[in-house]
Amino acid sequence: MIEGLVSKFEASHRDIHIEIRAVPGNQYEAKIKTLVAAGEPPDVFECGDVTFPYLRPFVADLSVLAVRDKKEIDFEDYFPEIRTAFTIEGQIYFLPETFNVSLLYYNKALFREAHEPFPTANWSWDDYAAAATRLTRRASNHEVTVWGSTVTTGWWGEWLTLVHGAGGEFFNKDVTRCELDTPQAVQGLTFYRDTILKYGFAPAPGEGPSTGFRSDQVAMEFGGHTGEWKSYGQLPDLSWDIEALPKGPSGRRGGEISLEGLGVSKKSKELESAWQFVKFMSSKSSIKSYVAFGYPAVRRSIAAMPFYADQPPLNKKALAVAMDSAEPVPVSPDFMEIALDLVQPEIDRMLTDGESPQATAVRATEAANAFLKATTPDRPQ
Repeated sequence: MIEGLVSKFEASHRDIHIEIRAVPGNQYEAKIKTLVAAGEPPDVFECGDVTFPYLRPFVADLSVLAVRDKKEIDFEDYFPEIRTAFTIEGQIYFLPETFNVSLLYYNKALFREAHEPFPTANWSWDDYAAAATRLTRRASNHEVTVWGSTVTTGWWGEWLTLVHGAGGEFFNKDVTRCELDTPQAVQGLTFYRDTILKYGFAPAPGEGPSTGFRSDQVAMEFGGHTGEWKSYGQLPDLSWDIEALPKGPSGRRGGEISLEGLGVSKKSKELESAWQFVKFMSSKSSIKSYVAFGYPAVRRSIAAMPFYADQPPLNKKALAVAMDSAEPVPVSPDFMEIALDLVQPEIDRMLTDGESPQATAVRATEAANAFLKATTPDRPQ
């Protein structure tokens, strides 16, 4: 799809050539830094609200160009939540192509077989846990043949959503102090752990079907990624749809929203050409191509097209409900390192070694705050 869009752009911009460099996702940030240090930064690179704080030293402020071309861009066509997420401190550094928002995915066939009503937007955590428990099936040897739900490990997407849903926070507003050790945050972590160790409807890390929700052996996926829509839709035997996440003790809040788009290098010698390409990749015609490929629409005009409503998932209303209550991750260059390198190992041990949520939260908070103090000793804690 990307190659096709690049070819289309080059056909209408004969004086501009695009060279695509593919980099594995787990090497992306390091590769960008290496190219910048070598004085060979790409003119345009993938950038979103999650990676932006990390990439900020290398990204050009596109605000002046965006204002100049605002009629062409048609900012009002982006969903309001999307505009909010890519307008950072009043400035624009990238334009979005697609996005993820946390949702509840469910296997309609497994629900029907169990005579369970489909999830609704009014579900609470208790409703979710009760249905997932009933949907879990075991053979005569007690081996699980159908899991009620999954647990997302190795990433903050699920546990942070549950922390928010319980009324807790990862950090304070200024991202100067970690707050995972509050009673509310611990309550969210406890529910996350209990899906495996108390209720038993979700497989422990390393267990369960290797293909997860795709396997047709998992009734629900909590917080699944919209990037999976294409692959789910290509499985003829997988009957699936989406719903907004169940409400936690603090109501419906805290599901992650994150954008993927393109930014321009500060050191680009082809700023205008690079900007033309960024605009094109976020244009209505390009977003239509992303949607046809299976991604959700960042633009309202594309979402209003009949073909969008007719392709899976069908319950697009759930997408709007989820976006209305979703929250972007904290804007901090330290977020990814703290979340993945310091906190995530403690969360994983809670699931595998039986560590209590309280002890896990205390250790994770201490590690995060020690890092913040060491990297920014003058900031108040």
